[in-house]
Amino acid sequence: MLDNLNPSDELLKAVRAGFIMQGGSLHAWAASYGVHHQNLRKALVGECSGPKAAALVKAAAQAAQLACNLRVDGDPKP
Repeated sequence: MLDNLNPSDELLKAVRAGFIMQGGSLHAWAASYGVHHQNLRKALVGECSGPKAAALVKAAAQAAQLACNLRVDGDPKP
């Protein structure tokens, strides 16, 4: 399921919320993963595309524990 996440503002918000719910932040996770937080934001909203951006989106979604909370199209489960 995480192979088909569509970058969007909603995905950014969901990933950010996932990190906050775990007591962390998007910025802190990006730093621990070795990327600049703005590059992560750009990948999550779709301003950057390509294999590295897609891998970053997938890693962030997994770390934010979104696998059970999002459908493939990025819309919350009904």
